[in-house]
Order: sequence, then structure tokens, then C-alpha cells
Amino acid sequence: MSKAAKIRTRYPFHRAALAPLLPGATPAVLKQACAEALELGETAFCDFLHQQGLAPMWDELLAQQGHGEDPLSEEFKESLHQARLHATGLYLVQHHRLSEIRGILDDEGIAHVVYKGADTRERYFVEPALRPATDIDLLVDDSNKVRAIQALQRAGFEFHATEDNISHEANLNRGKISIDLHWDIMRPGRTRISIVGELLEGRRDCGSHWGMSDEANLFVMLVHPVFTKYSTAPQAALVRMVDLINLLARGGIDWDQLFALLDKAGLRTAAWITLRWLRLLTGTPLADDALGILQPGKLRRKYMEYWIDGNLATRWQAKPIYVQLGLTLPAHDRWRDAMHAVRQARKLRHSQHDDLQNLLADIATQP
Repeated sequence: MSKAAKIRTRYPFHRAALAPLLPGATPAVLKQACAEALELGETAFCDFLHQQGLAPMWDELLAQQGHGEDPLSEEFKESLHQARLHATGLYLVQHHRLSEIRGILDDEGIAHVVYKGADTRERYFVEPALRPATDIDLLVDDSNKVRAIQALQRAGFEFHATEDNISHEANLNRGKISIDLHWDIMRPGRTRISIVGELLEGRRDCGSHWGMSDEANLFVMLVHPVFTKYSTAPQAALVRMVDLINLLARGGIDWDQLFALLDKAGLRTAAWITLRWLRLLTGTPLADDALGILQPGKLRRKYMEYWIDGNLATRWQAKPIYVQLGLTLPAHDRWRDAMHAVRQARKLRHSQHDDLQNLLADIATQP
């Protein structure tokens, strides 16, 4: 078996799950994916769709195809339909609250954006309710985090934070609504310099909420999963790949602006990893030009392909330190960027208790 053929056998669930969701996919593609689902094991494939956030989308695909046009069991289809009903119910609640959250922060003069799933589904999906999102992700500048927390608390949200994440995010809950409030997109140090200002500067009025520009969204889609979800690991849900596909299919991306963001962050390699992963799973040529421009030098490229093609992040998921050393550190463009990330992580671990206590004190005392 050739190397290319071996690679094709390594992600059969991923390929079958994504194929009918690609732009231009025909009923024949869905029929083939259903046949592959049976070969892989109907129960296992159903569980995979749920875990990857794709069950509601598959329910819609099967409904469009028509009753009796596929070989899948009624139990399989009912499971997907229940996931769709749950996703739709949560979507309606979350969508209703987006305008409220916008009003709360706008009234305080706090520049902010909604990003990730709660934003991308509104802008890049024909039926937003088919794209599950467990929470609403907000991004504010670090200088506004206390005011944002206080404003949301006055609106009835309860503040929760952990020492592990206090360097860049906290959570606020009210009823079924969960807000992840970020003042950086990842732990500080992952980007060469803070780029939150650039992400907020180009924000756009999306009606129910403020969102980032397409280029800023694409930046996050490309780099965030590498460091927080380890790219190919099970926690890197494929629904994020559908976000990426839908955004790329729209066209109109200012690639020079994206490349400039990646250069500032020192994360061209990380972006290439995600595009390489997308190409491997789907064969889509949507970003082939960018893939060529962003690819690292030959040795690093071969090394990263070894990690991606072999799915080493999944193999070593029980020992995350191996993945951090083997995947995420080399995903920085320069070794001094990687060392900066290591030093910053060590510094934050030492200060995280005090950082949380200081934030709590500021929330309690600042006017």
C-alpha cells in the first residue's frame, strides 16, 4: 500500500462525516457516506457525529434526501434528530440573548465581539441552529475585563473563574446561558505579541451582536485549535472544520491582511497545520494557494506532516506533555517564540493564585 493510501485509511470516520457537508456535495456523496457509515459501524459512526458536533447537520442532510433513500436504521436517524432538537432549543435561547449581551456592554462603552460558534453560525451557515454551540464566547480588551464582568453581574450573571485559565478567560452563567469572557484568545505568550487590539479594531455590526472581520475569524479558526485542541485530537471537534469550510467557500478574504496577522502573532506554521489537516480530510482546494504560501521549511514541514498524518496527538492524548513538546511548540514560527511561550506559561503558573485573587478584589472594589 502506498503512503498516500495508508494516510487515507487513517481518518475514515472524519472523511465520511465531512464529505456530504462540503460545498457542492451531491446526493451520491451522501449515499456513499451512508454506506461507509455502515461499514465503519452504525453505532460508532452515530456516536462520532454526536461527539464532533455534526449530528444536527446530518439530520438535515438525511431529511433533504427523503425517507427510505438511505440504508441507515431508524434508531440512527432518531438519535440525530434528537440532537438537532436539542441544538435548536439551545440556539433559540442563545440567539435571543445575543442582543441583550450586546446592549449590556454597549451601554458601558465596552468594545467587544462575539466569536467562535455563537458568531460563525449566524454568519456562515444557512441554518444557524444546525451548528451547536455550548456557550457564547466574548472577547474584550484586558483593560475592560473588570468592567465587563461587573456589567454582566449587574444583569444577573454569576461569575466563575479558575486559576488555570485566569490569565485569559472566565465564565459567567445565568440560567441556560453560559458566557466565556476572554481577554486573550489563548494563554498569553502563545502569540508573539498581543493581537486582541487588532481583532477588536476591525469588528463588524452583525445586528444581534458585534463580530470580528472575516480575516480575524479565519485567523482564530486556523491557530486556536492547534494550541487548545491539539489539531487532530478527539477534542478538536470537526464542526470547527465546517466553520472553516463555509467561511472559505464565501470567498472575499483579504489574504494579505490574514498573513499580516499571522506574522504579528508568529503563527504561520500553526495556520498551515490547520489548512494541511483540512486538505487531508476533505481534498478541498479552497485554500491551496495559502497552503503553499504558509508552508514552513522542508524539515519542519516533514516533521509536522508526520504528526498530522499519523494522528500522533490522539495517540499521545493520555500524555499531553508529549503533544505540547512535539506539536504545539514547533507550531510557533521561531524557536524564540516557542521559548517565550514556555517562559510565559511558567510565569503564569506561579502567579495564577494571586492573579485570581487580584481580579476578585478589583471586581469587588472598582467603581
